[in-house]
Amino acid sequence: MSYIRVVFLVIILNVGAFSFGQTESFHEKASRVIVKSLQKSSNTYLKSLYNSIYYIPIWVNKNHISYLATDLFREIKEDNTISKTSNIYLSLINIERLSKSLYSNSDISLSQKISLEFKISKLYNSYAKNCIYGNINWSSFQTKLTNLKESKDIDGKWITHKPKISPLSLIHKIINQGEVHKSFEDIKPKTFGYQLLEKKLAKYREYQKDGKWTKLSAFGSLKIGTKSEALPQLRERFKFMGDYGECKNFSSNISDSCIKNALIRFQKRHGLAVTGFVNKNTQKLLNESIESKIKRIILNLDRIKWLNPNNYNKRIIVNIPAFELNFMSNGKSIQNMRVVVGNKKHPTPIFNNRVKTIVLNPYWNVPTSILEKEFLPHLKKNTNYLKKQNMKLYSGWETEGIEASSVDWKQYKAGDKVPYRVAQLPGKGNALGKVKFLFPNRFAVYMHDTPSKSLFKRRVRAFSHGCIRLKKPRALLQIFSSFNTTVNYETSIKVLKGLDRKFLTLNESVPIDIIYLTSWVDNNGILNFRNDIYGYDRMQQV
Repeated sequence: MSYIRVVFLVIILNVGAFSFGQTESFHEKASRVIVKSLQKSSNTYLKSLYNSIYYIPIWVNKNHISYLATDLFREIKEDNTISKTSNIYLSLINIERLSKSLYSNSDISLSQKISLEFKISKLYNSYAKNCIYGNINWSSFQTKLTNLKESKDIDGKWITHKPKISPLSLIHKIINQGEVHKSFEDIKPKTFGYQLLEKKLAKYREYQKDGKWTKLSAFGSLKIGTKSEALPQLRERFKFMGDYGECKNFSSNISDSCIKNALIRFQKRHGLAVTGFVNKNTQKLLNESIESKIKRIILNLDRIKWLNPNNYNKRIIVNIPAFELNFMSNGKSIQNMRVVVGNKKHPTPIFNNRVKTIVLNPYWNVPTSILEKEFLPHLKKNTNYLKKQNMKLYSGWETEGIEASSVDWKQYKAGDKVPYRVAQLPGKGNALGKVKFLFPNRFAVYMHDTPSKSLFKRRVRAFSHGCIRLKKPRALLQIFSSFNTTVNYETSIKVLKGLDRKFLTLNESVPIDIIYLTSWVDNNGILNFRNDIYGYDRMQQV
């Protein structure tokens, strides 16, 4: 590599660590050592990296490490997702010690500097992977889901969006910009409240560092008037978590309205039964360690990295553990409602699509699995079962209905394929209610109304076979009518009074994201936690 080419590359790469005060021969010599070292190396990452930057050192200079290396070290130290006991952090500490030791020695050789260069590149690679991809082993997780399906009839699915950037493309960005921190900030997700959740993590890390989250003394129900030595400590903890409101009383060991209201806020944030006093579940979560809280926050930050990265002016977000739907417009929720999601044996899949069609007075085409596993026992006992459910039996998709009494249902055993289909006619008792929202997908999942309104009063709402039941489907219909010329709300309400099915094709479809976050920051800036209803936290944590 010629002298002129080395100087030219140093300038256009804008590394900044190579000042004109240094002799260019250092870079020339360093490049030769890098080339020679990599010829013997089996490390494909290092070969790809240095080949792409013409074998110029990034992290080391003649007399000290580069400012990019210094900035990388600082970035890792200040990253709240990195534990002080992690391999990344421990490697950083060792490399810092090594670099100080080497450069304090006047006899340091060029090969030692290049060895240090490679160590820092490997550290960078590990850290960049953590920032871009997180620590969830998605391949292992998908295998676990497959094994669950085989053993327990669970058909869970989680469709991921692999981040488009890579550690190699990011290092080019860092070199071109001459900035480490900004480059890492630029690649962070801009969706699903990632940055808000990250700020909460920083707050919890600081509290952890100060050693303030200590084990609580024993306490009881904490109903107003009861005494507990744990109360001063709890008051301080509630203040930190944002549950204590404007109360100023921090020393009293007698429970009062401040504690009651703090417990109500705490219970709401954690999806617990709201009582204002301590029960078994509330006590368990109050005693949860800060390390556990931090671990849950980081897990959900890693999940967001693999969700749909696109930003939209309008989007529907359904968070399964929250049993909640939000219709977002320009980053704000304009409609929030309770939903019912799939039960543990029929989990709602995690994926994204677009709502394209609304169906008024829908038919319910009963899934074959429900016919074979749930309806068949009833039909063996009473062939009028379908008629009582306002359902019709068909031998195919293009045929007229047939009488259930004409079929010998006893010939079918558990596990047999039943060569019929069942559809429930529109009406008050229809399982889909009066409105259905379609976003075509391979899971045959959609959102719909339901006659089972009482389920929305439940705190835990996992009762469906995978579809999403809406508490306020007409409110959602009205929102769609506000920007779709094909949907007239008043006319639709008239149609819903009858039984005629009607399809409304949207001229402006809306993205829908079905997600699984057990920790997130809501529209009011409040940190929420929820129970891991499908067991995915346990399956994904390292």
